[in-house]
Amino acid sequence: MYKTILCAIEASAEGKQVLAKAAEMAELYGSKLIVMHVLPYKLLPKDYQKELKDEISPKIEELCADFNVPKKNRIIKVGKPYELICNEAIKRKADLIMLGTHSKKGIQALIGSTANGVANYADCDVSLVRIAKPAH
Repeated sequence: MYKTILCAIEASAEGKQVLAKAAEMAELYGSKLIVMHVLPYKLLPKDYQKELKDEISPKIEELCADFNVPKKNRIIKVGKPYELICNEAIKRKADLIMLGTHSKKGIQALIGSTANGVANYADCDVSLVRIAKPAH
């Protein structure tokens, strides 16, 4: 059903939850899994962008290694998250984008701004993974 799944994650336990669901779906459909992390900064000098990427890279690599995502299928970019995610999905011919969302109260907080942007602008299917709340 899905040939290529683009999974947009944060470098966190929440990102791991989303990646676990994406990996499960990729295995189910025999899909290629691409993992993307976007650092949400707009106007930063290139050398500082590189420093931020270098800082987050080991965390993303560790998450991806847990799910056997090859290096060539790992992407870290700096910019406006929903735009970069949607553009990467087009570039990589993804037919499904998966990303996490928190359940919050109120109509404006149903899904986060990145999830909302991706849901509205993506040229392919979008699956939102509800992030589990930590146990207290």
